[in-house]
Amino acid sequence: MKQNLRYFIYARKSSEGADRQILSIDGQLKELRRVAQRDNLTIVGQFTESKSAHLPNNRPAFNDMMKRIQQSQANGILVWHINRISRNPKESGMVQQLLQDGIILSIITPYRNFRTEDNALLFSIETSEANQYSRDLSVNVKRGLRQKYEMGHPPGYAQLGYLNTKSNVRGANKIIVDPDRWHIVRKGFELMLSGVHSVSEILSILNNEFGLRTRPSNFQGGRPLSKSGLYRILTNPFYYGYFYRNGILYKGAYPPMITPEEFDHIQILLGRDGKPRNQKHEFPYTGFIKCGDCGSAITASKKHKFIKSTGTIKSYVFYHCTHRKKGASSCTERSWHREQCIEQQIVAELTRYQIKEEYKRWTLDLLKENYQDEIDKIRQVIISQEQFEKKLLLEIDNLVDLRISNGISEETFLKKKAEKEEQLVRVQSIGKNIQRSSADWISEIENQFDLIVDIVPRFNSGDPKTKKQICHNFGSNWVLKDKKLFIIKHEWLEPLKKFKDGVDDIKQRFEPENNKENKGFNSFFDMLRPLVRGFIDEVRTKNNSSGISNDKSHPLDISSYPHL
Repeated sequence: MKQNLRYFIYARKSSEGADRQILSIDGQLKELRRVAQRDNLTIVGQFTESKSAHLPNNRPAFNDMMKRIQQSQANGILVWHINRISRNPKESGMVQQLLQDGIILSIITPYRNFRTEDNALLFSIETSEANQYSRDLSVNVKRGLRQKYEMGHPPGYAQLGYLNTKSNVRGANKIIVDPDRWHIVRKGFELMLSGVHSVSEILSILNNEFGLRTRPSNFQGGRPLSKSGLYRILTNPFYYGYFYRNGILYKGAYPPMITPEEFDHIQILLGRDGKPRNQKHEFPYTGFIKCGDCGSAITASKKHKFIKSTGTIKSYVFYHCTHRKKGASSCTERSWHREQCIEQQIVAELTRYQIKEEYKRWTLDLLKENYQDEIDKIRQVIISQEQFEKKLLLEIDNLVDLRISNGISEETFLKKKAEKEEQLVRVQSIGKNIQRSSADWISEIENQFDLIVDIVPRFNSGDPKTKKQICHNFGSNWVLKDKKLFIIKHEWLEPLKKFKDGVDDIKQRFEPENNKENKGFNSFFDMLRPLVRGFIDEVRTKNNSSGISNDKSHPLDISSYPHL
């Protein structure tokens, strides 16, 4: 029968130094979790401490773990090395006895599994040794290297365009930008991305025009870049911020020279099988802005600039005309516009329409209060309409009965039946329009408020998709001309703009009084009532004219239906 094994993880470091302790224990835990995942182990607890194992009863965490094992909370231990468990005979003997008695069924390290049935003696031998130095050294070195890779530090010399630096802190050596070569290597990528130069042509430009040379070494001076060297640069993921080690892709802790998208595009240009990534830069203002001169689409490009004084790289997004339409060769719109400049114009326009959430809530409450009587009347109209509809249906049924009994002629029957059916269609249509109109205009006002309430902070904090959606909701026919945006705003914004301007005007006039005492608060909203009424009437009128109601009468004008 398969035994149900449950493991405690135990990690220990002898040194009391806080920095070294944290680093060592973290490294052990990472390795042990990998082993647990690899061997599909059930982990039920974790114990860590910075205590020496040379003396017994010196480790509270170890003692607690052993107590819990004897209470059958676990029957296995996952540890970095046997010498982490104990280095004194008393505690080693206790663990060995529990292993032999079957209370501990398994002690696993990354390289060995000590079981009750076959490895108890081997456990005794290993715990009696001071240390298996050579093995430990090899494993610890590998662990240290893996930690270094995970921290983003690739092995060996930095690639061309970068420099290695030394740090007083072990394992903290960094890779920085080479101020003499970074911009030249970046130029090589840009030339490749243009799609008009071969690798040989790019090599000649870099070596001859820009004077690119490899870094001098102890054995030879800087030399012109070779063709194979350039090809290695163009195909090395190091330049978009990642590096491979032992078949694993690690994220580098240094500034990338190109984007992953640019790297993928270069691989395609080189004839390699580029694998597209899910991570793509989204440009929020592409796809709907047109050039104000030639009418071509406005596209975006991401550029990188090396700041020599700080040794850092800054990225900028620019928008520009694609010049793709017929006749675009004569387009005068040649400027490149920073994304920040476009956003500033959009935010300035949105600010003109933004209202606060409190005004939305108050307006909707007032709407329901003022129009409750009309809503009640509408309900009565709908009831009357339904009753009239039933009456017409009954009259049609009576006509059918009369015709069957020869009470009326065929000609009279068809004429009267057609009249009743025409009335029925008209009444049903009116009823639908009344119900739709009474609900639609109220819902429309609420929806419009939702689009502009606190729109500026929503825009500023939104992702590219959110920003693009806000722009679509706001207007159409976006045009960029002479660094200025021109927008045809949606018609539904007109009453909202009047309402917002009216609120701002009343608020400005009211503030001196309101600042004295809170008692003026109610009178402030009293001043808003006529403004709200006018706003609501305008929205209702626009909704009616835009086709929300098919009937030509006002959607809530009860007198329009005297026949009911």
